[in-house]
Amino acid sequence: MKTTLHWFRRDFRVRDNTALHAACAAADRVAGIFVIDPRWLGNPEKMGAHQATFWLEALRELARNLAARNVPLALRTNRDPVAEILAAAQEIGATTITYNKEYEPEQVALDMRLERAAAQQGITVQAFKDAALWEEQEILTGQGGIYSIFTPYKNAFLKKLMHDPPVVRGLPRKIPGVVPIKSQGIPHPGALGYPALTLDLPTGEAGGARMLERFCAGHLAAYRDARDVPGVAGTSRLSAHLNAGTVSIRQAMVAALAHEPGAGRDTWIGELIWREFYRMILFNFPHTVTRNFQERYAAVAWGNDPAHIAAWSAGRTGYPIVDAALAQLHATGFMHNRLRMIAAMFLTKDLDVHWTIGERYFMRTLMDYDQASNVGGWQWSASTGTDAAPYFRIMNPTLQGQRFDPAGAFVKHYLPALARVPAKFIHCPWQMPAAVQRACGCIIGRDYPAPIVDHPVAKARAIAKFRR
Repeated sequence: MKTTLHWFRRDFRVRDNTALHAACAAADRVAGIFVIDPRWLGNPEKMGAHQATFWLEALRELARNLAARNVPLALRTNRDPVAEILAAAQEIGATTITYNKEYEPEQVALDMRLERAAAQQGITVQAFKDAALWEEQEILTGQGGIYSIFTPYKNAFLKKLMHDPPVVRGLPRKIPGVVPIKSQGIPHPGALGYPALTLDLPTGEAGGARMLERFCAGHLAAYRDARDVPGVAGTSRLSAHLNAGTVSIRQAMVAALAHEPGAGRDTWIGELIWREFYRMILFNFPHTVTRNFQERYAAVAWGNDPAHIAAWSAGRTGYPIVDAALAQLHATGFMHNRLRMIAAMFLTKDLDVHWTIGERYFMRTLMDYDQASNVGGWQWSASTGTDAAPYFRIMNPTLQGQRFDPAGAFVKHYLPALARVPAKFIHCPWQMPAAVQRACGCIIGRDYPAPIVDHPVAKARAIAKFRR
C-alpha cells in the first residue's frame, strides 16, 4: 500500500488543491500535516492576531472536509518543520511527501532542505504549482529575460491565458481507508498568545466560496470605479482567502472569466495578474525582501524618526485619511487598497521612513499579509521597486481624502473625534477656525492631532532627496 503525507502551508482547502488531488489519486492512504512553527504562528512580530485567527478557523474547517475524504489532518508544533514532517512520514510509513510551492525566499530554502533530508531517508518529495497560474520563469520576454515592468508582463500573461485557460479541479478522490496519525488539537488564538477577536468576513473554504460568488454576482461589474472608494463595498475582500489558499487563484480567475466582459471584470483580472507578477519578481529577485529593486536608490538616506514611525503606526499623524486607514487596519486586520498606497507613500515620502519599516508593520497587522504583494506594494510607494511610482509623484493625503471620501463618511466611521467636523474641513481639520472647532467639539491639538509634517515641505524634501 502506498502512503503519502501532504504538507499543508497556505492551501487550506480540499477543492482544487493541486498537490492534494495528486496525492489522493496516486496513494492508497493519505494524511495531511500542518506544522505550527512558533517562530511565525504565535510570534506577534511575524503574524498578527487577525491573520492567525483567520488561519486557525480555516484549519478547523479543513480538518472536517479532509475527514470526509478519509484524510486525517495532523497538527504538530515544531520550530523545525522539516524535522516534524519527516518524523510524521516515518510514523505512518509514507514513501512520498507532497506540497504546493510557495515563493518566499525563506520558504524556498525550507523546501530545498526538506527535499535533501527526505532523499537521505529514501522518501520522494513532489512539489506542485498551485498558488500561481504561471510561476518563476514560465512567462519570459522575447529575449528570454525576466519581466520587470508590469504592463508588458500583463500583455504576455493575457495572451497565454487565452491559449491556456485555467481549469478548476473538484474534490479529490475519497481514500478507501484512514491512516492513523498522531495530532494535537487545533488551538484557539489565545493559546498562542493572541487576543480574542471577531473577524469581519467569512472564513474557511466555504466562506471564501460564498464571498467569491457574491462578489462576481453583485460587485464585479462596477469594480473599476468602486474599488477606489473606501467607504463602499467595492472590492472583493478576497485577499485573505487567496493568501491562505481557502480560494485558489484558478477559482478566482475562472469565476472572473465566466463573467460578462467589461471594465470591472478586466480591472479585477488585472489585479489578479499584479499578484502573479509580484510572485514572479520575488522568486527571481529574492533580495528585494530587504533591498531596493532599483539599486540606483540604494544610497538614498532615510530619516526613520522614531516619533514619526510611532505616530503613523498609531494613526496619529493629523491627516485624517491616513489615520483612518490605520484605524481600519487595527480594527479589522484589513486596509483598503487605495488607503494602502496613501498610507505607505505618506510614511515613506512625507515622514521619510524606509519602506521596510512599514512593510514589517503590515506583516504583523494585516489579515491578508502576503510577502510578495506587500514588498512589491511598499517598494512601489517608495519609488524603489519594479514599475514603481516616479519619485516626483507623491500623493497629497488631503486631496486623496477629498477625492475618494468627499463627505468624510469613512473617516468619521473610524475617527469618532472628527464625527461632527463639517465636510468642508474633514480632510483638513487644522484649517477650522477656532469657533468651528469649539462648535463641533474637536479642538486640534487636544481632541485630534495637528499635522506632524507640512505636506508641501515634506514633498519638496523627498523629491530633492531622490534627485541627488
